[in-house]
Amino acid sequence: MKFGVLKYPGGHGDAELVHILRQYFNKEVREVWYLEESYADLGALFIGGGFPCNHLEPGHQCLDESPALHYLETFVSRGGYVIGFGNGFRLLCETGLLQGELKLNSTGRFICKHVYIKAENQLNAITADLDPDEVFRTPIATAFGNFEADEKVLVGMRQEGQILFRYCDYEGRITESVNETGSKDNIAGISNPEHTVFGMIPQPERAVSEFRRDADGKRILTTLLQRIESSYNG
Repeated sequence: MKFGVLKYPGGHGDAELVHILRQYFNKEVREVWYLEESYADLGALFIGGGFPCNHLEPGHQCLDESPALHYLETFVSRGGYVIGFGNGFRLLCETGLLQGELKLNSTGRFICKHVYIKAENQLNAITADLDPDEVFRTPIATAFGNFEADEKVLVGMRQEGQILFRYCDYEGRITESVNETGSKDNIAGISNPEHTVFGMIPQPERAVSEFRRDADGKRILTTLLQRIESSYNG
């Protein structure tokens, strides 16, 4: 199968995703310009971080002008997977493919540091092979990483296994003190009810190289890619 990476004005995570997918995972990758009207040749589309059109409030202007983003719903309905990292997560919430919204960090500041996360369950392609007791060290770089949703939505997400990761400390303890962005329930990533659209604020593609101490991102991406390919081929 072929993987796609969305390119949009103001984006800065696309080149990194293309490089990682090709060099470290030996995948066939096509770059999708935000004005493309369809990408039916792909099995999955990645959306990296950035500030669309350099707009202060990420999302809206680029959404209005992007046929590629408007095609997302059709792509998913036809069996495609969509994965958003960093502000790509926010874009997926703004399109309505993921529930909730991402607001300004509770500190009011841009946060760039490493955090610890743990998988909530093994019900999604991205967490299926991850031990829920294992802790992963991953970087975040975001001003809008504060996930919010009303209690009714959160209850449904818990019941459907839509919560992917939560922020924790290095020993796996989930506490408010390590909730860097202020997200509800320490949520670091979610999926749609069908488990075909994934979004997370931590960026595992930035923690892949075996020469880095924080290569935990490679394990997360390996699980995701293998599970998507298995589903696509099966």
